[in-house]
Amino acid sequence: MNKTVKNIIIRVSMLIGVAAFIFLIIMAKTNRAQNTVKNIVVNIDEWNGNFFVTKSQVLALVNKNFDILGKTLSGKDLEKIEQSLSVIPQVQKANAFLDNKGALTIKVDQRIPLFRVYNALGESFYVDENGIKFPVTENYAAKVPVATGLIIEPCYKNQKVQGKQLKSIFKLIQEFKKNQLWNSLIGQININEKLQIELIPRIANATIIFGDDQNIEQKLKRLDVFYFEVLQKVGWDRYKVINIMYKDQVVCLK
Repeated sequence: MNKTVKNIIIRVSMLIGVAAFIFLIIMAKTNRAQNTVKNIVVNIDEWNGNFFVTKSQVLALVNKNFDILGKTLSGKDLEKIEQSLSVIPQVQKANAFLDNKGALTIKVDQRIPLFRVYNALGESFYVDENGIKFPVTENYAAKVPVATGLIIEPCYKNQKVQGKQLKSIFKLIQEFKKNQLWNSLIGQININEKLQIELIPRIANATIIFGDDQNIEQKLKRLDVFYFEVLQKVGWDRYKVINIMYKDQVVCLK
């Protein structure tokens, strides 16, 4: 290869390299422009039947804390947006991402309530399926069992249940969730003056004295037999009190 041809090849290679470099710069600027935030889309998991959090609430919080329209967001920026939504106590998890069309999508998973508490302090709050307490909202009331009576534990948002009474109720309702029948029938759980658990069913007028949170499965089996083999025959309203707290016994009061 002579010197002239070699110089031509070198110059052409350099021109190609410069052109490629310029092309990459242009593409990078184009991509940055395409990845700026053009609009915000909020998706809330309302499919699970809960409506604690609203889209307007999420948008108001994001717009208050961030100036993001027309801006390019980094991974850390997206994390900050997700973390900012944790101030809404009904939010269990938030996920934010930006697509290649400039849409910032914020997905919100709400807390799933297990039961609602009316404590002796005059407060009302929910306990979710993970045992976390969170406050009620004005815009939505979940259709879940209620816990009443001598419950003195207050609501500190996003704190797990602490006291014996709420722990017992939480444990009991978790067991009810495994039994479709009793999950549907029990509408209220009360802690009476003796600190015993009482069940108030949605049908009949009887109060069921459950006692404590021990031997739950055996107690429910006795209750099954009594309700659907005895009460079906003598009438649902025959007894005022049904006591199943003692082993292998069902004690009734007319």
